[in-house]
Amino acid sequence: MEKIKLNLSKILLFLGIGISFSPIILYWFIHGYYERYMWIINGHFPFSSFGGGPFQMLMYVSLFITGVVLIIISLIIKRKY
Repeated sequence: MEKIKLNLSKILLFLGIGISFSPIILYWFIHGYYERYMWIINGHFPFSSFGGGPFQMLMYVSLFITGVVLIIISLIIKRKY
């Protein structure tokens, strides 16, 4: 049982780190090239909202907070067992 919890802790840590850095990658993908930016914001919802600052900020902050929460849960599991 301890081995399963430690593996779960490692998976959560890996996911947390990946999700925490995903806003940087997403920003680069959206704003990296002007034609790609126009293609994205001319798409359907939610892609059409990527052109607005409040929606992007909400998305980036929520991804970052989700990643930090996963890292904290991973550390709590690892410390407990």
